[in-house]
Amino acid sequence: MSPLHRIKARSVFLLLLVLSTGMAVLEAVLQKSDSRYVRSIAFRVVQDANASTPQDKARAIRDYLRKHVSYEGAPFFENERPFFRASAGDTLRTGKGYCGDVSRVFICMAAQVGIRAQRINLAGDEPHTVAEAELGPSERILVDCQNPPKIPESIELDRLVVPGSKYTDYYTLNLRRLRITWLVTRVKLEMGPFTYWTENPHALKALLWGLLALSLVSARGLRALVRAVLVRRGWVHVTDDRRFVEAAAAVRMRTGAAKAPEEDDSPRAERSG
Repeated sequence: MSPLHRIKARSVFLLLLVLSTGMAVLEAVLQKSDSRYVRSIAFRVVQDANASTPQDKARAIRDYLRKHVSYEGAPFFENERPFFRASAGDTLRTGKGYCGDVSRVFICMAAQVGIRAQRINLAGDEPHTVAEAELGPSERILVDCQNPPKIPESIELDRLVVPGSKYTDYYTLNLRRLRITWLVTRVKLEMGPFTYWTENPHALKALLWGLLALSLVSARGLRALVRAVLVRRGWVHVTDDRRFVEAAAAVRMRTGAAKAPEEDDSPRAERSG
């Protein structure tokens, strides 16, 4: 590779590294701001409702979201909605969102007041998304924050998806958007800490940009390591560009010095003639 090509490759690498790192930092800052806003709303809702138990806190957040978030006026068609949905803070600010959006808000607000919750996607005649809140060691209930709600109050998942019910399947990850419902059904994962990443778009994008920056650095380091090993074993010969340039300059100088006497002798030959 010529020195010019190396300079171009290094410039492209640095540009991609700076871009990915900058985007990761930006998304992390946006996530911090979003979490701070969601936390303030969650604390205020729980405080205004004088809620002390997990059940009371979950009910207070649910009732608040039913009152302040509506699907009316929200983008309807799939191509009008970005792949990374609106964050919890964005949904709270606009007051617009569907069942998946308002479930995300509930999960994030519940986490701020010490309640673990995760998303449950229900499949059937009318696909729906709710949150499953863990209110005790053996108490997990579904929370439908959409107004009007589509499922009964405080019902367990296994009691909802039964033969004859309008919901025939469920999954934690949205397999319908991934278009693999034909392959697997009734997949309920204990997401645990991964819920934070799946329910916070800014955090997820910060993670992806950060992984891209890390992969760029790792790939460059791995390339240098492999190259060093190959050179040490003698399998690859590396030309020292600096020495090559110096040698070429020396050749040009010697060539110029050899031509100089010939040019000086030519006029003398003409005068003697």
